[in-house]
Amino acid sequence: MAYVPGFANDVFISYSHIDDQAVSGPGWVSDFHRRLLIEIEEELGLRASIWRDPRIGPATDFSRDLDRQLRGSAVLLAVLSPGYVNSSWCEWELGGFAGARRLGDLWIDTRCRVIKIVKRPADLSRLRVLSETGFADFFETDHATGQTYESSSESDLFKRKLTEISREIGIVLRAMRKTRTVYLGAAPAAQRDQRDRLRLELETRGFRTLSSADAADPEQKETLRSTVREASLSILFHDRTAANDPAERLAAGERAAANDEHARQIVVVRGQPEGASLGWDELSSQPGASNVEWLIEPAVHVLCHTILQTLGTPVEDIAQQPSVPPPEPAGAVTATDGPPIRRLVRVYLICDRNDHPLLQPNRARHLRDHLLKLGFEVKLPLAEDADAGEFSRDNRTKLRQCDGVLLYWGSARQGWFDHRIGELMQARGWRHGRDFAVVGAYVADPPNPVKQNYETREVDELIKQFDILDLTDARLVRFVDRLGQAV
Repeated sequence: MAYVPGFANDVFISYSHIDDQAVSGPGWVSDFHRRLLIEIEEELGLRASIWRDPRIGPATDFSRDLDRQLRGSAVLLAVLSPGYVNSSWCEWELGGFAGARRLGDLWIDTRCRVIKIVKRPADLSRLRVLSETGFADFFETDHATGQTYESSSESDLFKRKLTEISREIGIVLRAMRKTRTVYLGAAPAAQRDQRDRLRLELETRGFRTLSSADAADPEQKETLRSTVREASLSILFHDRTAANDPAERLAAGERAAANDEHARQIVVVRGQPEGASLGWDELSSQPGASNVEWLIEPAVHVLCHTILQTLGTPVEDIAQQPSVPPPEPAGAVTATDGPPIRRLVRVYLICDRNDHPLLQPNRARHLRDHLLKLGFEVKLPLAEDADAGEFSRDNRTKLRQCDGVLLYWGSARQGWFDHRIGELMQARGWRHGRDFAVVGAYVADPPNPVKQNYETREVDELIKQFDILDLTDARLVRFVDRLGQAV
């Protein structure tokens, strides 16, 4: 069973079968696999799962299971060597994991889910995928002669490097486990059905759920807080009409334990406070509100949808029909010359409702169409009427998911524009520290002295075009180029 919830494997070892040959006993990769599993489990203190294809033979022996295992793995570990860089299968595994054949984001905070080790020196410039990420050498160099020698599993270098790699994998796996863990608070009687249905939805989709029952002593705030901190998101319940319900008293304790400036919370509220409902602005002005969203008497399907959006893209069905690369001829070792695998790059075009491209033909629509023609996926704010809570949730989701942002300033006032700039500063926290590939601001008609004289260093590219959309503008070209580098 995998350590990271929702994944079939914690680690997928990508390697060339040439590197696992042996005169006697296990091959180098087989021995490395066995030792790595022991190190990772000792690092985590729990069982883990490592998968690699042990079959040796022509490419026709590979099955569609290979693709499913690849997409269902939390981390890919590539064993680089001359055999690896010459294998189109290895390139397909590395490129596929970095591209479309995996679950979730490729980066966890500042760490990549692809980890590379070098078994023997090779021309790594031929690796067209993730060439910028580092690697660990598992070979020794004789400085007198310049010759390199493969490290045996009994050497001090091998043991030290294995521990270092295991520690790095452990950091990534722990972070991923947290992103896949949700704390479900106690629910008073009237909200119990909501909670049960939400728990079933989350666990069906591979999330790990925690509750006060997992705390050493739920009556003690510190032990409850330590359990809450294991989760990336806390779903807390509050029934305003059930002050004497023991579950509501426990829920109040959970809300206090979850009151952490870095903790994300969603509070599901039932009932009215003495006949007058708190408004969104009033709720969002309470302490810790930047990390708290309040759902006032949501329908169950709305609650589930909101939670899944907050957690990111729902987990895809890893058992779906995979796409398998063309087989290599038996015994052949070749390198492919096709283009690198690309992923969809998303840009969030933020605009005031009066400038919304879906509501009228305008400059913002032409700008959206230009980005679409370049192959980008363009996200827009909600065009239909929505309450502040719904708009805020949708806005945060898009800021978390998109690779770049283009802030469009047309008919809106300066206050609207400055508020959106401030939101972009907050978005780094919502994105767990991940930077945007590029942030731009497009200042359009109608012209006025404020726009003409406005300057800021809080965006990468400030593009001012009051007359027409000029696609050759150097600032717009730089914005597009930087956005394209997000692949």
